[in-house]
Amino acid sequence: MSDGIYDKIRGAIGKFADAGAHLNAASAAEKIGKSLGLSEDMIQFTHIELRNSVFEPEFKKIPFKDRALFLPHCTRKLPGCKATFDEDGYHCKHCGGCGLDEAVTMAENLGYKQIYIVPGGSLVKKIIQKYKPKAAVGVCCFAEALISFEATKDTKVIPQLVLLLKDGCKDTLIDLTLLEKKLSLK
Repeated sequence: MSDGIYDKIRGAIGKFADAGAHLNAASAAEKIGKSLGLSEDMIQFTHIELRNSVFEPEFKKIPFKDRALFLPHCTRKLPGCKATFDEDGYHCKHCGGCGLDEAVTMAENLGYKQIYIVPGGSLVKKIIQKYKPKAAVGVCCFAEALISFEATKDTKVIPQLVLLLKDGCKDTLIDLTLLEKKLSLK
């Protein structure tokens, strides 16, 4: 996806919110999407960005070392993935076989100390309860994104989410450009 459409969506969100939109995020995303002539995938992106925008000012205040990154295990290339698994999820061995290597390295270089490759939302909840990050970036499909926003409502974790470029629970693709933007927010 091009940065241009991201910027158009964010601009439309700002104008829509500024106009006093008193709708839920799904309805607002649908209206914004229709006004821009967006596909269903881009309307889902708009929905997530609308919710991200609510949390972004607080998220920016959290130092990188106090943020967690949650990556989906479905991005691993099978067979052949060398990652190991324990109660905190998979641990990338930096073999370069998939986008997880680059995503993990990106976060490590920024100073993220908590990086998790997880099979789903239930492990994310356990990790949040166990390690109590102040903020989290999650990479996931739209369905998991909605669950993630709901799951963080009762916690003090400030979320930012990045939708997968390709979802489907197998051979998924991370939008590394957008992930870098979210990880780098300050």
